[in-house]
Amino acid sequence: MKSIVIKSIISIAAYTAITSFTCLANEAGNKKETSTELLEENVQQALQQHGEKAQSLALEQDELSADVQDLIDEQTDAEVIGILREIEVIMADATDLLEQKNTGGATIATETEVIEKIFEAAKKKQQNQKKDGG
Repeated sequence: MKSIVIKSIISIAAYTAITSFTCLANEAGNKKETSTELLEENVQQALQQHGEKAQSLALEQDELSADVQDLIDEQTDAEVIGILREIEVIMADATDLLEQKNTGGATIATETEVIEKIFEAAKKKQQNQKKDGG
């Protein structure tokens, strides 16, 4: 479960970097280029790169969702399974947002919710193991 948390944190960092990159690319184009055509070309190029990275992250997010399904299959505690199923739904939402090339606040908030739910599931599993004498 720790690897999913780490991968999710990396995904959030990537979303933030992509969004920042696009903004910086636009600013750099505004400062350096005086020609409207060159500016438009820079913006189009940055948007294309942003879209490609978002699609790549959507695929990665989908793979992480499959990892959650594997975790569900390994669990025996109904509460932990319920939380993991919630995580699957939220991860699907994140994948949808990324497929739409949305890397803004809504996507970051969705990923943050995933991390919080993963933490909740891990905490619940740990509590149950202590309760069961493990």
